[in-house]
Amino acid sequence: MTLAMKLSGEYLMSGKGRELLGQLFHNSGEGIMLFNKQGEIEMSNPRALEMFGYTEQELLGKKVEALVPKESRSKHEGHRNKYMKKPAPRSMGQGLDLKGVRKDGSMFPVEISLNYLSHQDETMVVAFVTDITIRKENERVVEEQQKKLSEYADELEGKVKSRTRELEQMNLGLKSQIQERKLAETALKKSLDDLKKAEQEILNSLERERELGELKSRFVSMASHEFRTPLTTILSSANLIGKYAEGDQQSSREKHIERINKSVQNLTGILNDFLSMEKLESGITRVDKKELKLDQLVREVCEEMEGTLKKDQKIEIRSEAVVVLSDDHILKNVLINLISNASKYSSEGDAIEVSALVEKDEVCLKVIDHGIGIPKEEQKNLFERFFRADNVTNIQGTGLGLNIVKKYVELLGGKIEFKSQEGEGSTFCVRIPLTPGK
Repeated sequence: MTLAMKLSGEYLMSGKGRELLGQLFHNSGEGIMLFNKQGEIEMSNPRALEMFGYTEQELLGKKVEALVPKESRSKHEGHRNKYMKKPAPRSMGQGLDLKGVRKDGSMFPVEISLNYLSHQDETMVVAFVTDITIRKENERVVEEQQKKLSEYADELEGKVKSRTRELEQMNLGLKSQIQERKLAETALKKSLDDLKKAEQEILNSLERERELGELKSRFVSMASHEFRTPLTTILSSANLIGKYAEGDQQSSREKHIERINKSVQNLTGILNDFLSMEKLESGITRVDKKELKLDQLVREVCEEMEGTLKKDQKIEIRSEAVVVLSDDHILKNVLINLISNASKYSSEGDAIEVSALVEKDEVCLKVIDHGIGIPKEEQKNLFERFFRADNVTNIQGTGLGLNIVKKYVELLGGKIEFKSQEGEGSTFCVRIPLTPGK
């Protein structure tokens, strides 16, 4: 069980218990701003202050239009008033080049995603701001390179045609001249092929950057939506705990403390998914293989997960004493994700079966649940990013967990298999190569 799960209600109410949320807000690489329906800024994180060049006190109470170019302010105010009448998660300025204005009057390109929340009966707007100066500069450089490459290719093609015409006019009977023409054509063709290859590599790099940008934007939009429910639960439970001051109201206090703990767990899961995805997509996840006792690792993970299970759920363990050469941190994350899913999509009182058994020259880590299962027609999409089956719409989740698990397993040189029947449950098997113990 994590430290956040062990915190008492009194500790949470002291303010330190919200350290996770504070770190998320203050350490975010995106600028985060909160403003009221009048457009007055009520809160900004350090990244937003750095981005616009203000201190916290300077921005407090300032109209958000102060951060918009002068020629767009009146139009922006109209858009803001329209949004406040019907708020919804969305991106700003689709297909437009949005600009932000710093304190010194300089402007820079931005991407902005909007969301909203209700606090003390007032609708507040949350803006996630990204400085895309570097991306815009990269796009400009790539565009210039493509233009130069195209001009160079046209020039070379013209030279090829010109040289071919000259050679055709020469004495075709002279072997040396024919050979010279063939050599020239071959060299020029190779140059064109090399240029086209370089152009394609640049286009592939640009496409990859665009895909990563879309992935981050989609996750920020999804995370802002998923954060709203647990945050609202924490705020309402914290307020209600303060009203239960009598000694005979302890059970009521404990109920709301449990709600806070569950909400913190949800937030931790979303944050862990984002961090794992970021590391895997950036290629910075490293495998540190060493000999480890698999049965011991399985029991440790199951003990840690017991405190996160639904009421009366239990984990049944069956594991052989076997030593494998693998990365214990990655294996733990794989097991935690699979057991968490098994609990989440099963009912209270259900059993979850976890086993680690040797099968020929590999070990099968198996997690079995008797929950809602996965619809057959949707199973082909199970390991795609952000995929969530139609029968889990009322259960919180990011749709990233199994995609991350699959990538982790592939890093270990293994593979993941599953079978599932809707309404009966699912079985996941992670197969990793077996290394005999010394």
